Amino acid sequence: MANKKQDEEKVLEFKPQEAPEQEEKPQEDEKYNALYDKYIRLQADFDNFKKRNSATASTMYANGVSDVIEEILPVLDYLDMAIAAQKEEGQRKGIELVKNAFMEILKKHGVEEMACLGEEFDPNKHEAVMKREDSENSGKIVEVVKKGYQREGKILRHPMVIVAE
Repeated sequence: MANKKQDEEKVLEFKPQEAPEQEEKPQEDEKYNALYDKYIRLQADFDNFKKRNSATASTMYANGVSDVIEEILPVLDYLDMAIAAQKEEGQRKGIELVKNAFMEILKKHGVEEMACLGEEFDPNKHEAVMKREDSENSGKIVEVVKKGYQREGKILRHPMVIVAE
């Protein structure tokens, strides 16, 4: 009977099993690696989003400024007409001061007048509204009807010109 108790005790003995713990660790490592890879990709996607968003915002700002300037350009035309029509010297100088102040503000924003008188006509840069007989200056711009303006290399308004033929 003593042998039976010892056999039963041996059977009832608790032995820790190490094998299942070792199997769980690789699964946890795989989960960790998968989550880490997902985190790295998400971080890269977010960095790309910030760069793209920054570029889009600066482009939208530049386009907005250009749009506003394009709408203001007729004011310069009116000031030029007022200067040309004014016969009194004092009033003409006053209007010129206003125009010059206005041009200084536009220059701060990169706007400049396109000088094209005497240049070869380029349909990509100029808008021809008339032709004039002039064999000496054939193909060249002989008169500017409406001034053109550009901002940072982008044409805001094409100059309207008369071309010699």
